[in-house]
Amino acid sequence: MRLLSRLVLRVGQELARNPEARAKAARALAKTQRIMKDDVKPRAQQVWRDAQPNLENAKRELKRIAVQVRDEYRKGRDDQ
Repeated sequence: MRLLSRLVLRVGQELARNPEARAKAARALAKTQRIMKDDVKPRAQQVWRDAQPNLENAKRELKRIAVQVRDEYRKGRDDQ
């Protein structure tokens, strides 16, 4: 494992010294950021907005079930 991490560090250092590799990495990063901003982020936000009603319904249902279980537990405890 130590050898592998040393190799990765060495490759990273060599790439950092190479101006062509740095430019290519900068272009790839810019392209990735553009895709995230223009495509992935809006779709994720839309999915989140669409999921909100279902999440709220689940939250209300869980609260209702918790109250029901609590009442059943108390009723069983009080009967003893």
